[in-house]
Amino acid sequence: MQQTLIHIPHEFAGLPLFGFGWALICWCIFGGVWLTRYYMQSASRKQEGVGHPLIPIIAIGLIIAVVVPFVEPTDSEGPTGIQIRGYGFFVLLGVSSGILLASIQARRQGVHPDVVFTMTLFLFVGGVLGGRLWYVMQKWAEFAVTDSKGVVAWSDTLLKILKFTEGGLVVYGAFVGGLIGCSIFLIRRKLPKLATLDLIVPSLALGMFFGRLGCFMNGCCFGGLSTDDLWGVQFPGGSPPYMQHLDQGLLFEKPLLTRGITADFEYRNGYRWNGVITSVQPDSIGEQSGLRNGSPITINMRLLDGAFSEYFEKQLLGETAFLLEANGSVVDQLTVGEMPARSLRVYPAQIYSSINGGLLCLLLWAYFPYRKRDGQILALIFILYPITRFLLEWVRSDELGQLGTGLTISQLFSILTILFGIALWTFTHVRGQPLAYPSQRPKELAATSDT
Repeated sequence: MQQTLIHIPHEFAGLPLFGFGWALICWCIFGGVWLTRYYMQSASRKQEGVGHPLIPIIAIGLIIAVVVPFVEPTDSEGPTGIQIRGYGFFVLLGVSSGILLASIQARRQGVHPDVVFTMTLFLFVGGVLGGRLWYVMQKWAEFAVTDSKGVVAWSDTLLKILKFTEGGLVVYGAFVGGLIGCSIFLIRRKLPKLATLDLIVPSLALGMFFGRLGCFMNGCCFGGLSTDDLWGVQFPGGSPPYMQHLDQGLLFEKPLLTRGITADFEYRNGYRWNGVITSVQPDSIGEQSGLRNGSPITINMRLLDGAFSEYFEKQLLGETAFLLEANGSVVDQLTVGEMPARSLRVYPAQIYSSINGGLLCLLLWAYFPYRKRDGQILALIFILYPITRFLLEWVRSDELGQLGTGLTISQLFSILTILFGIALWTFTHVRGQPLAYPSQRPKELAATSDT
């Protein structure tokens, strides 16, 4: 896990990097080259679906000039610069590699790469919005900033929502949002929808390969507890797995043992854990405090969640983090340094998901020349990915059962997605329409057919 890879300063040579600064200047130069190249092409060379590049140029320019400065962290002295997170880096790497792969596929089908590039912008924006919206809806309690009266402070809440580079995109939400974005593009350009979507489907799986590596760097989307040292991994203090294990009361065993106590705790309630003593060693602090087997015990947290993680990061290990209370009085206190430095061992579900995305990409890429109808590649990912995701959910532990079942929201949606994929495959078969972008058969197959 490495949440922060690079720290980009706010300004360079007296000029801000983002906002109205260096990044915008570089993008304007690139946009000028793009526009010049577009206008220099003769009408005969301009292919169907290749739209004017001014809109994507302006959209990205606004993101650089307005959105990035809005989400840039600040302190008492002003903007502090942009932190390149491992999660955001791998997401952008997935987008870049996906564009490259889709462009190669487009050229093979006689489609101008600019069609893919422009459509990818719609896919990216729709995917990020859809994935983030799904995640925020699932974990609204973690994003809503309220005052003492319970009223949501929308400015602070919106700022938390926009920090998507720190993690928090749901694949299914990204799929839905991305397809909506692509559909808007395809309707506007009057391109064959299913055929064009088939071009980018392998790229979606490739993006998943890199995106899940970003999840591993961020510590989110982790697996359940592992007792196997070979397969299990640990994450540092303050990470999502660490905080979940803390909420479950699983990280107090080590500091309590130094006081001669073992106890079982309930799930965290607010900022306190209620538990029951299971053993007390003779002549220990626990025995001297009058604790016995079966005695109730309470741990109260003295720090807010964010402060607890910050103290770990800044190595403020001597600060009091918890108060150990029993029989109506404080028995002892636990410092930050006494807490385990890492989470318990969990299965690296992110790595499994990444491998899954890579294998799906290879499978879809290999099958593409053999498709019989437009939309079959899209149908395949709607069938295959939900099956693997349904199984991978049994490894993960960051979602709870929904609708009175033991199935997570992702598993329930997987069932619906499989049914949709089967329906789409059936539709393409019944419609019987020829391919809009016919594939060239492999040379060996063509030679065999000619003989």
